[in-house]
Amino acid sequence: MTDDAARISQAGPQGPDAVGAVLVVPGEMAARIDRLPPTRVQWELALITQITWGVILSTDGQAARLYPFIWEPAHVLTSFQYSVVYAFQVGIGILIGDYVMGWLADRIGRKPTMMISAVLAGLFIWPFAFVTSYPALIVLSIFACLGVGGILATNVVYMTEVVGPQVRGKITLGSQTVAVLILFSILGGLVPHFMFPQDYRQYLFLLAGLQLLLLPLIAWRLPESPRWLEARGQDEKARRIVERLEERCRRHAGPLPEPDLTPREVVAKAPGMFAVFAPEYRWRTLMLLLVWVLGYGGIVYGFGAYGLVFLVSRGYSASFVFGLATVVGFIGAALLGVNALIGERIERRSAIIFGAVLFALSWAALYNFHGTTATVIFYTTAFIGEVLWLWNMYVYTANAFPTRMRGLGTGWSDGLGHIGAWGGSIISGSIFLATAPLGWILLITIPGALVPGAIVGTLGMRQRKAVLEEMSK
Repeated sequence: MTDDAARISQAGPQGPDAVGAVLVVPGEMAARIDRLPPTRVQWELALITQITWGVILSTDGQAARLYPFIWEPAHVLTSFQYSVVYAFQVGIGILIGDYVMGWLADRIGRKPTMMISAVLAGLFIWPFAFVTSYPALIVLSIFACLGVGGILATNVVYMTEVVGPQVRGKITLGSQTVAVLILFSILGGLVPHFMFPQDYRQYLFLLAGLQLLLLPLIAWRLPESPRWLEARGQDEKARRIVERLEERCRRHAGPLPEPDLTPREVVAKAPGMFAVFAPEYRWRTLMLLLVWVLGYGGIVYGFGAYGLVFLVSRGYSASFVFGLATVVGFIGAALLGVNALIGERIERRSAIIFGAVLFALSWAALYNFHGTTATVIFYTTAFIGEVLWLWNMYVYTANAFPTRMRGLGTGWSDGLGHIGAWGGSIISGSIFLATAPLGWILLITIPGALVPGAIVGTLGMRQRKAVLEEMSK
C-alpha cells in the first residue's frame, strides 16, 4: 500500500450502507477514476450520455424546420415573427433551462438533472403540431427548450467527471460522433427527409416519444458522478460507485495501477449562485460568457436560424435540404471522429480556432459560388467547422470549472451565453432580408465565429492532458 493510501483511515459504520471507510485524502475518488484504463466501461457511460444529448437536442430550434416548409407557405408567421419565435426557443428557453438546470445539477446531481431534462423536452415538443397562434408560439417556445438547456448544462460535465485526462478528449469527442449522427443525420436529416412537409406532426410526436425511452436508459445504466458525490461530502456513495467501476474495468483490462493520491481540492460546501464571479474565477467566467454570446449569435444559432432558409432561397426543396442535412451529418460525425482519434495530442483551443476559420472560409465560398455542387461542398465544410467549434467549446467550458461548481459555471457561461442566440436570431433575420444575404454571412462569420475563436485561442487556458482538478482550480 502506498503512503498516501495508508493515510485513508478506517472508522466505524456511519449508517446501514456504510462500509466504514472515511476519506482523509482529498480527491481520492477523482484520483481513482483518472487512473482507470480506457475500456468499454467509460465508452458506455459517454455513449449513453451523448445519445441522451442527441435525442433531447433534436427538439431544439424546431422553428427552423417548421418555418420554411410549414409556417411560411401557410402564411402562419412573417419572417420577423419567425425570428422572434426562434429567438425565444434557442435564446430565452435554453438560457433559463441551462442556468437553472446547471444550478440544479450541482445541488441534486448530474443524473437526476438529465432525467428531468428528458421529461421537459418530451412534454413541450408535441404541441408544436397544433399551435399556430403567434403569441402562443412565443410562450410555448420558452418552455420547449428548457430540457435542451438542462442537457447542455450536464452532458459534457458528466462525461468530463467520469473519464481520465489521458483519454478524455478521445472518449468525449468520440462518443459525440454518435450524437452528431443521431441529431443531424437521423433525426435532423433522414427522418424529416421522408416526413416533411406532409407528416410533420407525426415527426414531432416521434421526437416526444423518444424522450421517454431515455429515462430507463439513464436510470439503469448511468451511475451518479463520483466526483460530484465526493465534492458534496457523500463519500461512501462515491466509494461504492467507484468500486463498481473499478471491478468492471478489471474484468476488461486486468489489474489496475495504483491511483496517484496527491491531494486535490475537494470542497463539500455547496457554492452560492454567484460563486463563479469570485476573484479566482471571474475572468474565465466573463471570457467564456463573451465567447458564447458571440458564438451562439453567429456560428451556432445565427447560422441555424437562416441556414435552411438560405438553401430554400436558392430554390432547393425540403427533400433536397433534409437529404443534404443527412449527408452533412455523416461527414461531420466522421470528421469529429478523426478529431477524437487525435484526442489530447492537439490543444482544444486550437481545434476551436480551426473550426471558426473553416466556417468563415466556407461561407465566403458559398456567397461567391451558386451551383449545386459548390453549395453541397461548402455547406458541408461550413457545418464541419461549426461542429468542431461547438463540440470542443462544450468540453473546454466544462473543464474550466471545479467540480463543486461545474454545472453552475457551465450554466452561467453557456446558459447566459444564449442571450447571443436570442439577439443573434432576431438581428440575423433582419440583416438576411435586407442584404440578401451578404450582411448575414458577415455577421455569422466575423463577430460570430472568428472573433470568439480568436479570444479562446489567445486568452484561453491549456487543457491538453491536464488533470481536471488542476486546470479547474
